[in-house]
Amino acid sequence: MKRIQAVDFLRGLGVFFVIILHTAFYYFDGIYDVDMDNPSLIITLIGFLLMFAGLFAMVSGLSYTLQFLNTKDPKARIKYMGYAGLLMMFIASLYFLFTGPGIIHFDSRSMDESLLVSFIRDGSFQPWTLERIFYVDSLVMISFNIWLLALLFLAIKKYIHHPKAAVYILILATVFMALSYVRIPLYNVYLEARDNNQYILVILLNWLVAKNNPILPFYAFALFGVWVALLLKHNQFKVLKRWMLPVGLAYMIIGIAGYILTPETMLERAIDPTWYFIMVTQIGLFLLMILGALYVFDFKQVKLNPVTRFIKRFGISGLTPFFFEQITSAVIFLVINQFITLKLDIPGALIYGFIHVLMWGFILMAWEKKHYKYTIEWAYTSLLRKVSPSSKHQALEDAYASR
Repeated sequence: MKRIQAVDFLRGLGVFFVIILHTAFYYFDGIYDVDMDNPSLIITLIGFLLMFAGLFAMVSGLSYTLQFLNTKDPKARIKYMGYAGLLMMFIASLYFLFTGPGIIHFDSRSMDESLLVSFIRDGSFQPWTLERIFYVDSLVMISFNIWLLALLFLAIKKYIHHPKAAVYILILATVFMALSYVRIPLYNVYLEARDNNQYILVILLNWLVAKNNPILPFYAFALFGVWVALLLKHNQFKVLKRWMLPVGLAYMIIGIAGYILTPETMLERAIDPTWYFIMVTQIGLFLLMILGALYVFDFKQVKLNPVTRFIKRFGISGLTPFFFEQITSAVIFLVINQFITLKLDIPGALIYGFIHVLMWGFILMAWEKKHYKYTIEWAYTSLLRKVSPSSKHQALEDAYASR
């Protein structure tokens, strides 16, 4: 199967900016003093970009669907996805408990940090909290999406190649996104259950509605990825444009209108109508980004330049820098502070984040020559390819040869 270049580029772009923003967010010296009632434009923009997990969900849905559409053994592919979700969940647990980013608490001016990051930054191991153990980060979200997509493919495997399948999936994605509005009241139920130590209810609701990237609404993003894959499989770019452009614009218009008409609480990380309409806006934005990337990299087939190739590497083997970026940023910051005391304002923190991601980019550039051997992706796909062929494993092996 021919690999879709837009998928690798957009996934890489997402990882690239996540590393910059994670680094900047946790090393901005004035983070606890941000005025949530009147945030600056750059703070609002950073807050918005930090909510880009839906792009990974949509691109992941697109990728898994294309692989399912092209498989000769649907049962093996569904089995593959079951194991893939399990492995990703294992990686997600290791990540957030040992190397992941901190959870900021503005009220207590404190950071709930992962084990190794707290040791590097403070010289002691910060005990795990229930919030960290059950936190739904982007890797947990992707794990659940893989499982739910596997169940969907199992249910519709006889009909997924039907010409009208894309229409039905679009309807399903839209309905699921509309139903995701119930996360707002359910999140308050979840908080009350947590405050009252109702652990059974907390567990039942956690992956459905809790922070930060739960099934509601992020499975909708994956379903939109399925829709794009079905369009891409059966149609030329002209048809993709005819469908994706109006749907993307409609979601953006509805989302922006809803955002304007609701109170601004995005930076307070509240789950309310403002949050919901940001999600709606992002569905439209990501659809348009995918449409544009497909046109440039797969239909027009514009040759990669040094910058786009640099970013694409994060799309092929970005899980490894994503997994370790908090460790490397903490170590670099610690070493620098042995010589000078760094107090970073917002521009300084962003520059630090940019330098950090460049470092990882050059590491991936060197690793590419070895076909990314011993990266997390290499281990992950090496295990899974025993169940079913893996396009990602092939991409790792072909990366340097395809330059």
